[in-house]
Amino acid sequence: MKNELYERIQILQVNRVISEKVADYTKSIIDRILSEVPEAEQEKLEMFITHLAMAGKRAEEGTEENPIDDTILQGMKEEEAYKKAVMLRDQFLSMTDIEFPETEKDFLSVHLCSLLS
Repeated sequence: MKNELYERIQILQVNRVISEKVADYTKSIIDRILSEVPEAEQEKLEMFITHLAMAGKRAEEGTEENPIDDTILQGMKEEEAYKKAVMLRDQFLSMTDIEFPETEKDFLSVHLCSLLS
């Protein structure tokens, strides 16, 4: 699974969709998340990693997603895995100097919560 995820990020970088900095950061998160959640479901992990890479790109460009639907966010906050998702998200974000806006942080939390559930 790691090689497939790395390949996905490499394709985004080679095609200049994401920068080398975002690619390197995303690969470091792939390594970290696979050590934290080795049983991660591939499809959910792919969604999280792809969103992380694209969020990094948007953060570098100074753009961001539209805010997540408040109902979805509130529902995720009630999930058992949400606190761990936020903790992991914050650890992951501390591994880069890319400044992610709150909207992107919310999306990353939701993806991580789904991954951990």
